[in-house]
Amino acid sequence: MKFVEKAKIEFENPIVIEAFPGTGLVGSIAGFQIIKDLNLKYFGYFEVDGILPLTTIEKGIPYPPVRAYANKDFIILFSDIIISPFKINGLAEFIVKTFSNKNPKLFVSLGGIMAGKSEKVFGIANKEELIEDLKNYVEIFDFGVVGGMGGNLLIKCHDNGFDAIGLLAETVGIRPDPRGGANLLEVLNKMFNLNVNIENLIKEAEAIENKLKELAEQHLKMMSKSRKEYPMYI
Repeated sequence: MKFVEKAKIEFENPIVIEAFPGTGLVGSIAGFQIIKDLNLKYFGYFEVDGILPLTTIEKGIPYPPVRAYANKDFIILFSDIIISPFKINGLAEFIVKTFSNKNPKLFVSLGGIMAGKSEKVFGIANKEELIEDLKNYVEIFDFGVVGGMGGNLLIKCHDNGFDAIGLLAETVGIRPDPRGGANLLEVLNKMFNLNVNIENLIKEAEAIENKLKELAEQHLKMMSKSRKEYPMYI
């Protein structure tokens, strides 16, 4: 693995936020909104063997699929592809070692928990004192299993002496969930005074929810009509 640095930024104890795709894409949605609202600079990209040969085009310019954006205070790790489970362990270790020389204040992993709704955000951390601080913002994820990059990154951070937390938003399922992303951003705004706008995500969530409600009502009408026309229909 290799990180190719594309810009020189003078960091001041940055917070490193991992926003790779996962359940409901809530982390990716929140990460993208931070990049856009804070006008973060394209900082560099990861070369990872065996990932999909996909190139992202933005305003006519090609970008690698796994990349980083930054300013002096924040580094956002973003990916357009789902990282293979077989690459997670090595990439988590590589992320910690890559940014250890930037004197990071904290690593933050963003993810989702499938709950059939988008209401709460839960927290995990690799130190007891971080758990106590998280209680001021979220409910602690007391017991369970965390997949993907999140838990692995926290373990690698602990092994290398870095503080790390994970924020896990409830999400409706596998489809993109802007409300879950907005819930993550609301917590991040409070924790780090980001002031990232979440109104557009809420509007997008409401539009999706209204469309799903409309589709459900149409489905019920079709079912009702079928029962009348075909009494034996089940």
